[in-house]
Amino acid sequence: MDGLGPRAVLVPDLGDDLAVAVGALERLLLALRAAEEHGAVLPAPLAGGAALTALRRLWRAVAPTQGRQGPPPAGRLYAHGGRTELVPLRLVDVDPLDVATLSAAAAARGRGATGAGPVRRALEEVAGDPPGADLVVAAAGFSGLLDLADTGESIVLRERLAAAGPGVDVVLTPVQENAYRATVERLTAMWPARRPGPPPPQGGGRRSPAGS
Repeated sequence: MDGLGPRAVLVPDLGDDLAVAVGALERLLLALRAAEEHGAVLPAPLAGGAALTALRRLWRAVAPTQGRQGPPPAGRLYAHGGRTELVPLRLVDVDPLDVATLSAAAAARGRGATGAGPVRRALEEVAGDPPGADLVVAAAGFSGLLDLADTGESIVLRERLAAAGPGVDVVLTPVQENAYRATVERLTAMWPARRPGPPPPQGGGRRSPAGS
């Protein structure tokens, strides 16, 4: 993270999993903010609402790529030969500082979950779907998706998608398809609860924007 501005990252469509997890994370951070306002002392990454602000900014950037959270993406991604449609990877600009803040907050939540302080109490308060322990894992997974180190494969794929531009169908070459599959494996390893499903059929599936 060089602090020079937004970083373009590749994000897979994980259906509604991220929306569910981010909603629960937001409830947790709101509970922690309320506890802080009533005198609780929070660890630095969770204090002052910084993690909540970072989460909301990151989700605004990522949400349109996920499940039913946004309008249908205009461009489609195809394997070599153009007959097999692939699960899309979308380019999203994120602030590395927000990602670092979210990652530090996830680590603080993990430590706090084993204690008897305000973090554990907040986790118990919002526990449900997902449960508290899974929520700690989801927080780390979300920041990990957005902070995955570049490889030769991910750079090849990112440059191909950036060159095509938004709204353009892309047919990958054999080399690019191999890069796609390697990159998807690395990304979905950060979110093992659910691997991306097949893309929706033409004219169906994820078509309508999420409600406000």
